[in-house]
Amino acid sequence: MTNINAFGSRLLSELAQKKMSQLKLAQELGVSRTAVNKWTKGGMIDDGNLDRLASFLDVDKIWLKYGSQYASAQGETSPAARNINEVHLQESAEIVTWEWDLLTQKVQYSDNVEAVYGIRVSSNDEFWALMSDEAREKLVKGYSKIIREGGAHEMDFKIDRDGEYRWITSRATGVKGPNGKVTKLVGISLDNTERKSTELRLRKMQQYFDVLLAHITHLVAFTDVAGEILASNYESQAEKISYLELQSLLYQLVVNNPEWLEQMCATGRGQINFQGRTVNGFHHLDSDQQPFLMFELR
Repeated sequence: MTNINAFGSRLLSELAQKKMSQLKLAQELGVSRTAVNKWTKGGMIDDGNLDRLASFLDVDKIWLKYGSQYASAQGETSPAARNINEVHLQESAEIVTWEWDLLTQKVQYSDNVEAVYGIRVSSNDEFWALMSDEAREKLVKGYSKIIREGGAHEMDFKIDRDGEYRWITSRATGVKGPNGKVTKLVGISLDNTERKSTELRLRKMQQYFDVLLAHITHLVAFTDVAGEILASNYESQAEKISYLELQSLLYQLVVNNPEWLEQMCATGRGQINFQGRTVNGFHHLDSDQQPFLMFELR
């Protein structure tokens, strides 16, 4: 099985090489320090943050998340390369390797394509028939960009086999022919149904959470134990408090009331009057058993 938890190790290694703290990375990406800490422990990262993280660190995002065996086809290859093996795409029970010759229109897949896709694929027509028009158009645009500009293209797409949906992550790169132009596309694909389904479920839960938070009539903020805001409904409040004002208030609350904070964390809840507000505090643990706080400010 793929060692997804090694994502955290690769991230920590990159940070160490660049002599960068987790806090500095969080500030550069505009995310919370808690989020970065979870990533270093192999936690879930969405596609948008993965793109930004890889771009900031100047590394291949597929390598960063999945390791070298998934990213061995990065960049442009030598014009002498003629097939999958020559660009070092590794065989694996989990990874489909494929090549598409634009001169002959022949497509070849590794023998494990049926195990990953759920169907034996031997032509582009069979491949395109597995997906929606939208997914097909997105793939074609990506492949066209490789031919025009070189480099690599990676995306997720959904395929349907007799009502059974699978999410596939595919990465392709171009191989130049005798004319010096890209005349062959080679790539790797893997079944990411479990990961993608989890991401979609979490995204839907986040939408529910955002709607619920927006309809709470009083000011609410979720923070880490240092008071850094993780989520809040401050933008939907009539009093028009800004993010900076709220963050300053919460930092002061945590720093200036250590005994109250300690007691609140020990008992799970507590109340305090602070800067003309009645503040109710609650202590909880997330799914990774990391503590977080919720404050109601009235």
